[in-house]
Amino acid sequence: MDTETTYAVVDLETTGTSLTEGGRIIQIGCVFVKNNKIINHFSTDINPEMSIPDPIVRLTGITNKRVAKAPIFDDVAEVVYGLLTGTTFVAHNVNFDFPFINREFERVGFPPLDIPAVDTVQLSQILLPTATSYRLQDLSHLFNISHHNPHSADSDAEATANLFIFLLERMAEIPLTTLKQINKIQPILTRQTGNLFEKAIAYVNHHLSALPDYLYVKNGLALRTFKPDNDLNDLTPKLTYPKTQKQKKRLYQNSLEWRPEQARMMNLIYQNYAVEPIPKNLLVEAPTGIGKSLGYALPMAYLAQQKHQVVISTATTVLQDQLLHQTIPALNQVLPFRSSALVLKGSQHYIDLDKFAASLSVVDSSPQSQLVKMKMLVWLTMTTTGDLDELHLATDQVPFLDQITHLGFTFEKTTTHFYEDDFLRRRNNQLTKANFIITNHAYLAEHGTELGKQLQNPYLVIDEAQHLTENVLNKERQSLTFSTLQKDMRRLQTAISNSHGRDLLGLFEEDSLAFYSLEKLYGQLTRTESELQMFGAAIYHEFIGTKHQLKSNDFIEIEMKPELLANFFANQSNQLLRYKKFNKLLRNLTDTILNQYNLNKNRWLMSDKLLISKFERTVIDLLEQFEQLFSFQEQVMDRHQYRAFWVRVNHIGDVSSLNLISNLLTTHHYLSSEIYAHFQPVLLTGASLMSSRNSPFIYDELDVKRDETKSRRIKSTFDFSEQSQLYIATDSPDPSSTTSEHYESYLIYAITKLLASSDKQTLVLFNSLETIKKVYGGLRAKEKLSKRTIMAQGITGSREKIIKRFKSSSDNAIILGASSFWEGLDFPSSQLELLIVTRLPFESPDRPMTKAMYNLLKDQGKSPFYSYALPKATLKLKQGIGRLIRTRADTGVTVILDSRINQRKYGQAMLGAVPEDLPVFNMKVAQICEEMALFYKQHDVEKDNPRSEE
Repeated sequence: MDTETTYAVVDLETTGTSLTEGGRIIQIGCVFVKNNKIINHFSTDINPEMSIPDPIVRLTGITNKRVAKAPIFDDVAEVVYGLLTGTTFVAHNVNFDFPFINREFERVGFPPLDIPAVDTVQLSQILLPTATSYRLQDLSHLFNISHHNPHSADSDAEATANLFIFLLERMAEIPLTTLKQINKIQPILTRQTGNLFEKAIAYVNHHLSALPDYLYVKNGLALRTFKPDNDLNDLTPKLTYPKTQKQKKRLYQNSLEWRPEQARMMNLIYQNYAVEPIPKNLLVEAPTGIGKSLGYALPMAYLAQQKHQVVISTATTVLQDQLLHQTIPALNQVLPFRSSALVLKGSQHYIDLDKFAASLSVVDSSPQSQLVKMKMLVWLTMTTTGDLDELHLATDQVPFLDQITHLGFTFEKTTTHFYEDDFLRRRNNQLTKANFIITNHAYLAEHGTELGKQLQNPYLVIDEAQHLTENVLNKERQSLTFSTLQKDMRRLQTAISNSHGRDLLGLFEEDSLAFYSLEKLYGQLTRTESELQMFGAAIYHEFIGTKHQLKSNDFIEIEMKPELLANFFANQSNQLLRYKKFNKLLRNLTDTILNQYNLNKNRWLMSDKLLISKFERTVIDLLEQFEQLFSFQEQVMDRHQYRAFWVRVNHIGDVSSLNLISNLLTTHHYLSSEIYAHFQPVLLTGASLMSSRNSPFIYDELDVKRDETKSRRIKSTFDFSEQSQLYIATDSPDPSSTTSEHYESYLIYAITKLLASSDKQTLVLFNSLETIKKVYGGLRAKEKLSKRTIMAQGITGSREKIIKRFKSSSDNAIILGASSFWEGLDFPSSQLELLIVTRLPFESPDRPMTKAMYNLLKDQGKSPFYSYALPKATLKLKQGIGRLIRTRADTGVTVILDSRINQRKYGQAMLGAVPEDLPVFNMKVAQICEEMALFYKQHDVEKDNPRSEE
C-alpha cells in the first residue's frame, strides 16, 4: 500500500510500567517492514542497572543473571537511535513503548525521536471489529501468526510486524466510501495512526475497481450483500434417521467422536417424537462431557426435515452464538443434508442503520464512541445479521449504543433510507424458512406465544432448562424507579425546548401542527412531573414512613401486601386515571410529530435526525415506564397470578430513590399456558436438573406434569473416582449460628491454609459479596499468598475481566466469586484444580421474594424448606461442584467449608446430588491439606508420565 515508508515495529520489556517511578528497559525487539514485507531485524537484552522484580521475571523469563552481562542502554542508544531515525514507529500499544524509549534516550543525552508513531491496537480494533480480544497473543492465535514466546521483545515485535502487514493488506480491501468516512473521524486516533487511512484512500483511489459482488453501497454506507436461505425442506429429499450404532458411525466418519451416552440421548429424543404414538414432554439431564448440544441437534435436524421447525432456547445470547457458530456447523459436517439456522434476539441487539448513518455526522465528545463508529463502519461490510453482539463491545460503550440500537417497530416508519436493508425486518422475513430458530429464555418468555403461532406449533428444545424459570421470572419482574421516570420527563422537556442548543420547537417552527403538538406536550410534561413527585411521596409515607430504622449506608426493602397496595391504588384512582390520559396523549402527539417529520424527510440535517431519534427513544422509554405503573395496579387485582410486591429506597428519607418492584413468584401454569401450549411437547435438558430422583421440585419449577413427562438421566462419561475428591471440613463453624466476625476469620484461616498447601488455580465460591470483601482483605494481608494473583468479584473487575485474566494466568491465580460464578464457567485442564465452597448456597430468607414464596408455600400446606429452599440449594451446589471436572483429562479437589452438610439431616440429601462415584472424605482442614497434597502429587506424576494405550 505504501512503498516508500519504512516501519520500525518495536516492542520493549521493562522493569515496570511506570516512567515516573524509574522503570528501565531490559529488552528491545525491532522488526523493519517496507512494502508489506519484513526487511530486517534487531534485538538485544539490556542491563537495567537495577534488580528485575519477581513478577517481571515470571512474566518475561528474563532473569537478573541473564542481563548481568548484557550492554547497558548507554552502549546501544546510538545504534538504536540511528535505526529508528527516519522510520515510522509502530507498536502494539504505542503510547507505552514510544514514550518509554524516548525517556531512555533523553536520560542518556539524546533528543527524543520526532518521528510518526502508529498503534496496532487501535488499527486492530477498527479493522478486525469482531475479534473477542486485542491482546497480541490472542490476535496472533486468531490469525495463525507465529508467536512462540509471548512477553519476549523479539518474539512480540515479530508477531506485531506480521499483524501490522496483515492490517495494511486488510485496509487496502476496505471500500473507498468506508475509508473516507473513517478518515473524517480519525483525528481522535493515537498519534499518527489515522494517517494510514489517508494513505489507504490514495491507494484505493489509484487502484479503483468495481465493488465485489458481496458488497453494495446504500446512502453512503457500504453494506454486505444479503442472500436469503431458500426453504431447504422443499429442496431436500426426506432421509431416514440413523438409529443404530453402525449407521451413526458411518454418518460421523472422522468428523465426530463416538460417544455412547450421546447416542443414547439422540435415540431417546427421536423415539419420543417420531415413534411414540403420542409424544410426551421429555426431561433429559445430560452431564458435562457427553456432547449435549449435538445430542439433541442431530435427531431434531431429522425431525425438522420431516415435520416441524425447531426452536432452541438457551440461557444467554453467548450460548446462542455458540450454537450457531459451533453446534450447527458441526452438525452440517455429518448430515447428508444441510440444516439452516436463524438467531432470534430482542430488537435492542440490532443496529438501526438510519440512526447510525445520522450519528456519523455528529462529533461525539467521547473518543471511545468515535472509535466504535469506525469499528462499525468496517463491521457493516462484514455482517449479514446486524447483531451488535458480534462486536463484543464493553459496557462503557453503552451510552453511544443506546443512540443507534433498534427500537423494534413501536412507531412504524416506511420512509426510512434503509427500509429494505433493515436487519430486523430481514430477520423476521427469514423466520419461517430456517430449520432451527435459536433464541434465548428471556426472548421466549416475552414472545413465546406469537413465535409458536407464527411457526405453526414447532418443536421446542429448552437447553440449560435449569435457568428457564429464573429467566421467565426476571422477564416478568417489573421495576419502576421514580427518579428515572422524572429524569426521562425532564430529558423530553429539554429536547422540546432548550435555551442552550437545538430543540424541536426550533426545528418545527414553520410547521404549525407539529409546533402546536410540541407546545401542548411540554405543558403536560411539566404538570405530570410535579404530580409524580407527590405520588412517590405518598407511596413512601404509606409503606415506609418513620416505621423503619437502619444504618444510613444500607438500602431498605419493604414487602407490600397485595391487599394494602390495592387499597392504596384505590385511593389514588383519580391520579392514576390522569396518568393514563397523559400516556394516551403522549403517544398521539408523538405520532403527529413523527408523521410531520417523515413528510419532510429530505429537508433535515443529520443532527436534526439524531435529535428526533433521541426524542423517539425517550418517548418509548417513558411510555414503557407508565405502562409498568398501570400493570402494578392490574397485577394487584389479578388473583390468578402469585406475585410479590415490594418498595426499595437507598436509605431512610431518600424519596428520590423510591423503586416500586413486582415479581411473578412461580411459573406454575404460566409456562404451560403462555409458552408450551403453542409448541409440540417440550424437550427440557441441562447438566443439573434433578436435585433427587423423587423430588417434584424441577417439575414444579418447569411447570410440567410429572405423569405427562418422560424423565431420563444420562450417565456421566467422567471417572470421578480417579479424577476427583470431595473433602468436607469437620472443624468449620456453623455459619448460621456464629458471629460474622468469627465465621470470616475461620474462612481466612482455612482458605489460606488450603491455598498455601496446593498452589493450584483455585475458585472460591461465596454466597455474599460482603463476605468476599472481608475475606479478600484478609487473604491479601497473608505473606504466604503475596505472590499469588487474587481476583475478587465486585473488587478487582467485572466477571468477564476476571475470567479472562484467570484463564491466561501463569501464577496459579485465585477467584473469589458469588452468584454467577457458581455456574456457566468452563475452566478445563489446569485452568482450575481446586474448588472451595465456603457455605451451602441457601437463599437469604430476608429477601422480599423469598419471604413471599415461603408464605405462598405455607398457604398451600407445603414446607418452604423441603419443597423449595433445600432442592434449590442442592441444585446450586451441584452446579458449583460441576465447575471443576469439565473433560475426561481433568483432575481436581473440592473442599466444602460448611459442616452443616454432615451435621444436619438434609446434608445427606445434598450429597446425594453429587456424582455417585465421587470419593467423599470428612476431616479437619489441616488433614485435608495433607491428603490434598498427596492427591495432586500422584496426578502431577501421572500427567508428566502418561500411560501408553495398548
